Amino acid sequence: MPDNRYPPDPYNDPHHDPDNDPAAEADPPEEAPEAVPASVAFMEMMRQAAARTTPQIAPNTPVDQTPYVDLPPDFSARLPPESADADDSPAFADEAAADAVPPPRRRVKSEQQIQRVQRRRARRARQAVGVLGGIIRSFIIVLMAAGLTATIFTWWTPTAFIDNEVRQELSVAAATSAATFQPTGLPTPNSLRRIGIVSGHRGPENDPGAVCPDGLTEAEINLDVAQRVVSTLRGRGYTVDLLDEFDARLQNYQAEALVSIHANTCQDYGEFVSGFLIAAPGARTTVRSVDQLLVQCIAQRYHLVTGLQQREGVTLDMTDYHSFREINPRTPAAILELGFMLGDREILTEAPDLLAQGITDGLLCFLEPSAGSTPTPIPRLTPENPS
Repeated sequence: MPDNRYPPDPYNDPHHDPDNDPAAEADPPEEAPEAVPASVAFMEMMRQAAARTTPQIAPNTPVDQTPYVDLPPDFSARLPPESADADDSPAFADEAAADAVPPPRRRVKSEQQIQRVQRRRARRARQAVGVLGGIIRSFIIVLMAAGLTATIFTWWTPTAFIDNEVRQELSVAAATSAATFQPTGLPTPNSLRRIGIVSGHRGPENDPGAVCPDGLTEAEINLDVAQRVVSTLRGRGYTVDLLDEFDARLQNYQAEALVSIHANTCQDYGEFVSGFLIAAPGARTTVRSVDQLLVQCIAQRYHLVTGLQQREGVTLDMTDYHSFREINPRTPAAILELGFMLGDREILTEAPDLLAQGITDGLLCFLEPSAGSTPTPIPRLTPENPS
């Protein structure tokens, strides 16, 4: 029985005539393209995608510096489904799996990533500072609230709510605190306190002042006493200026006090005339009360030390003394006539220390007042009733 599964081959037929074969005249059939497995197509698409997204790597680039690129998330959705006749052989699967394994990935931080890290660190630091600041603010608010509450409680709490013993203890504590912590004023150091002593008629003018018949001059008596006053006050730490009668430093002179020392005339009045005179500036009113206090202090202490009496009869030359117009209006000042060069000659020439001590004590009474040391006026001798 002949096999009809395969048609007869005309080219192997001995009875076939090639010249009369109609099939020979027709164009030979085109060969069908060879089918490509789906897995191979998939791998080719993978390679092409990787080639498009992978940056060019220079030769000899170390492996740890090789960048990588992640595939887009929808890349797998773009791939066509595998056909049913894909080659599922184990060898091909192993080869495909080997080709699909990406190269080792090495992350290279870009500048943007570094900036993001820095921003995160700065944000964490700000958060930490903010938390600490919030804690401190809360603590301060709590303290202020506690203080305000205590103050309100103290103001509005009736004393009847507090036990008697507690009130007594609080009173004792308050009194002790007031006595212990009460501030006291510190005295000004003496070195910062200036005093001016004018030696009457002293200076380059060579003015002797009053002159006695035997040649005793007022200028020498004044200078002897003034130098002793200056020495004593400097020994107590004061800054003391010994000034001439017409000293240039008297212009706008500022000091704690200024005293001009003189002696009275050597004229013979036909009777015994003794005593001292003292006066304050009569023209100014800015520190008149202070001037009067200085005059009272010197008059009292000078009388107690020397025994001389204060006399009336202050002249215009004393109240309108030229130095009073030159010094600063706020400088307390006084002019003193030590005694009469004729009637008080003995004490003026033989006891200058007593005269200097009386002036010094008067200045200290004025500069260093203490409780109960206010000077009291002393009786004065009038020209009509000399002693």
